[in-house]
Amino acid sequence: MNTARQVRVTVITATYNFGDLIADALRSVECQTMQDWECIIIDDASKDDTSHVVREFTARDERFLYLRMEQNAGVSAARNRGLSRARGTYIQLLDADDVLAPEKLERQVAFMEANPDISVVYSDFIHFDQAPDLSKPGEYAPSEKISGNGDTVIARLLKGNIFRPVTVLFRATVLSTTGLFREQLRYVEDLDLWFRIAAAGNGFHYMDDPACRSGVRVNPRGLSKDLPRMQSNLLPVLQNLWNTGGFSISVRIELLLRYVDYFLESLVMQHRFPAFTSTLGTMLPFLVLMLAIIILPFWLLTRPFRNR
Repeated sequence: MNTARQVRVTVITATYNFGDLIADALRSVECQTMQDWECIIIDDASKDDTSHVVREFTARDERFLYLRMEQNAGVSAARNRGLSRARGTYIQLLDADDVLAPEKLERQVAFMEANPDISVVYSDFIHFDQAPDLSKPGEYAPSEKISGNGDTVIARLLKGNIFRPVTVLFRATVLSTTGLFREQLRYVEDLDLWFRIAAAGNGFHYMDDPACRSGVRVNPRGLSKDLPRMQSNLLPVLQNLWNTGGFSISVRIELLLRYVDYFLESLVMQHRFPAFTSTLGTMLPFLVLMLAIIILPFWLLTRPFRNR
């Protein structure tokens, strides 16, 4: 992290070929009621007019900084490039097709400064495809509105990633212990980071404030639409979590069952034997293979009735 002349919030926007949408995202930063921010746009070697669009913002406001990757390296590498230049006390991730509510930074920063034991705060969101109406009711389900740390957060994330990056604000200092995004992950890289932050004991809080809602664009080009590749990255994420530790036996059992589920999905439905990393030792591979054999008949019977 760059600590020279700190600002309150660094907004990190990694983008690839979103020249037609990124202006909405950057305008939502311009409209923030809190003025003490910087916005670092990392262009992951786009082939469209992204640079032209972004330079209109950098030309009129020095708080915008445009960086271009020499070659396409994926969202994790692009975000890490931006984080290496960040001066903010807090970090806001903003995908190039999403938007922030005007008061989001101001209100979430105020909450964090009043609650030094909280490292991650998030608020509600709405989906949109044209102009966002952030006055609409938020879309988080009650089970997705959680506050806590450690087991509470990890157990919920094992059921599915509830933290849309645009909804979250977190302290830059957490990255000094958890590390940055893992660049070998081009999908579910944010889930991996949330797991590491939670496993380190950091506090998460759901802030129920309508003025902090974010807009998540319904976009067929978004990375979250590529479900097969997302699933192929889940097993390395779960392997890393197994090695990280920092949670109870009950959560470790839940992690094991989740791992077996994705292992069977890859093996049976995609005809691909998932590799185990060399750092795992023998315990996890043994448990996974044993449980996979035991539950395979039940898994095959129930799979058509489960939401994946």
